[in-house]
Parts: sequence; C-alpha cells; structure tokens
Amino acid sequence: MWQKQLDDNRFISQIYNEVPELIDIRILSTKLEDEGRKFSIVFVMPKYADNPPKKWKNSGYNSVLVELNFYDIKELSITASNKKLSGDIKIDLDQTNLLNISVSGTLDLSIKADVGIIQTIKGYIDTKGDTMNQV
Repeated sequence: MWQKQLDDNRFISQIYNEVPELIDIRILSTKLEDEGRKFSIVFVMPKYADNPPKKWKNSGYNSVLVELNFYDIKELSITASNKKLSGDIKIDLDQTNLLNISVSGTLDLSIKADVGIIQTIKGYIDTKGDTMNQV
C-alpha cells in the first residue's frame, strides 16, 4: 500500500480498516517550495474513515483531507489539463531507495524524492464535492 512508503503513516492506518488505493482522487492543491527541494500535494481520500476520531464524528465530518510532503526532490515533471485536478496517485520505492510518485489524470505528475511524509490528515465537511470547510 502507498502509505507504507511514507513516514508518519500510523494515524491513517488506524482510521481505516484497509487504507484505500488513491484512484481518481480529487486534488485540491500542489506546491513547490524551498527552491525546488520540497513538493506538497493535498487531496481528498476516496472514502471516509472507517474509524474516525470522536471529534470528527461529533463535528459531522464526511471527508478526509490528506497532505503529503516530499523532500530532497531529484526529478519533477508536472502538467495539468484542467482547472479541477484529479488523478490516480501511486507511490513506490525504487531499487535505489528513491520514492517514485506519479499522478495520472487531469494532473500528470512525476517525482523522484528521498523522503515522503504524511504531513496532515484532517476531517472536514464536504458539502458539494468541490467546496471545503476545513478544520
């Protein structure tokens, strides 16, 4: 599974009985920072958590937002063909221990990085599928 390739993956493994594959994911943002050494991608999980925290239940959240950060970028290629970004996200480790991240869809992305981390996991209320009321 994709999350096993990333640091700080414990929480996502706790809120899902089986962490879903990232197929046809709605991508909310991408960001290149730190003079090209850091890349972030924020997306909506394909399904709501099986075991959400009590706070999420009490707040009426119906979606899960995830931010992944990748560091020490070795290669980066990005093309977008639509204002509403979506795609299949794949994360693998290659024979040289580099992370290979790819997105294919209305966003085509290819990254090779030394480190990947699950930076943020948040519950939120998604009212229309394209707007977000974030915590």
